[in-house]
Amino acid sequence: MPLSSFFSCPLLNRVALCAFLCGALVLHSGPAPLSAAPASSILDAQDKKVIDRLSWLLNKRVKKPDGSKINISIVPTARASEGYFSQIKMSGAPAQLKKKFRVSQFALDARNVRIDVASLWSVNRVKTYQSQTKLRAVITEDDLTSMLAQGGATKKMGLKIKFLGDKIGVTGNLNYALINGPINGIGKLRMAPGHKVYLDILSLKLRGVEVPGFIKNQFSGHINPVIAYEDLPFNPPFKGIKMVENKAVLST
Repeated sequence: MPLSSFFSCPLLNRVALCAFLCGALVLHSGPAPLSAAPASSILDAQDKKVIDRLSWLLNKRVKKPDGSKINISIVPTARASEGYFSQIKMSGAPAQLKKKFRVSQFALDARNVRIDVASLWSVNRVKTYQSQTKLRAVITEDDLTSMLAQGGATKKMGLKIKFLGDKIGVTGNLNYALINGPINGIGKLRMAPGHKVYLDILSLKLRGVEVPGFIKNQFSGHINPVIAYEDLPFNPPFKGIKMVENKAVLST
């Protein structure tokens, strides 16, 4: 068949067109880039099991004072089953940390997180190997008063907190075995070693008279640390706490 007749044949034109299109489909049917797929499409059953356990423990550890859940967002990686997460965010206003520590505002943003998966089940704990964590917590007079009201050694003292500029006033009733009566103290929040926040007692008066140093130290031991590093998930590196408009702001 002459070459000109070959290209003029309708049947052969259709066959050639189909062959061309099929070739094009083969050339462009390679796998899509991994980043183009949503995280949920690459998670297997073990990934989801770890995510569910992590979410459950975080909700157990930090919640609202009434027991309801705070906002938690977990962005896994393809290695979630091994403890790797892109980002974990937690926020609540207010939020309850552990049993006795309440804050009026709580916002935590952890990125590039790696946790110990085994500890999620073995000790019911979120043990963090690595994390770039930012934290902001706002603490009010009522928050600190509530904390002291739930402390084992202080709950019967009726202690109340009042912010006085950059200092803190403490009133209540001392009820030690041989020393008891109304107290009036002045303290100041400070960062302590080990990423802890302490309330230093600068002055403590019992019935208007300054008490000896060992009584101050004993009282201080009952209320400190106000905030401990291990109270919070993902190891936020506390950098400072400052008084802002009758609120204490803890940040990293």
